Amino acid sequence: MRPRPGFLVVLPLYLAMAMALGFVDQYVRGRASEAFTKHVPAVMAGQAEPPARYRVLAPAIYDWMTRATGSQPENSWLVFRFLCLLGAFAAGHLLYRTWFSTGGAVAGNAFVAALLPLTFTNPAGHPDTFTELLLFTLGCACAVRRWMWPFLVTLALATLNRETAFLLVLVYAGIEGLSARGLRKVAAAAILWGVIYAGLRWKLGYASYEAWQFGNNLTRLFQWPVQAWQRDLFYRGYGWFFVVMLAGPVFLIARTWAAQPRFVRVGVGIVLPLFVVIGVTFSSVMEPRIFTPLLPLVATGMLFGLFAPESNSRV
Repeated sequence: MRPRPGFLVVLPLYLAMAMALGFVDQYVRGRASEAFTKHVPAVMAGQAEPPARYRVLAPAIYDWMTRATGSQPENSWLVFRFLCLLGAFAAGHLLYRTWFSTGGAVAGNAFVAALLPLTFTNPAGHPDTFTELLLFTLGCACAVRRWMWPFLVTLALATLNRETAFLLVLVYAGIEGLSARGLRKVAAAAILWGVIYAGLRWKLGYASYEAWQFGNNLTRLFQWPVQAWQRDLFYRGYGWFFVVMLAGPVFLIARTWAAQPRFVRVGVGIVLPLFVVIGVTFSSVMEPRIFTPLLPLVATGMLFGLFAPESNSRV
């Protein structure tokens, strides 16, 4: 019998996947340099427009890397993005190995890698997107393994990166259930998120912005495809990329709902529709990157829809 491969055996594959995605991410964007020449300095100076002003983790890490290594800003940017992608695959491996073999974990990461380019629509890119994928995936892995303290640390970092880290609290609540002990843990996570969320706005100064985007998104989704046949089909199709990204996996998951673990049922049955409503209401669907955190949820569901798990865990 052949020995089963471990993480180190498939690490070269993850390195190649991260490099391939990093290459596409860099060269598909028309103004890639603006992310580190304009966006990062504005955040570090506390002068970025909200809500980017409060998404401080990724700019701070990139800025530290650049100063610590003395590297050219673009070189640091490329390395930073590459490390975030590689970290996301490592976190995904940890998540999917909760139930599946190493081969299943590679398949789960491959699903994410295949769908991720649908989020590469912003011409400048954002430092926090790949960091969010890494931290959200790691948070999910800690949650399903019931690693409370690592989960809280990951939640804190994820909240410093993007406010959508509150989705991790919902995931954790679904896994812990309604026991008194579980509710105490969920309450601790929710309080941690709330303190960091409020603290960032107190420390950096609260600034309001026009968050309501429902009308604009309806226009983008239902008027632009009609106009696209006379104009730019590719660009005007961006608004539907998140539907393409999620519809196929959700269809497969729905067909195998009885075989899905609690993590997927909570993630796809509650977190996903809630986040889609929030995204369509308060964000721009022309930037499907906002739905990046949903990828590890649907990837896990696709694995259960296609393969038999090795573990009997129903978490």
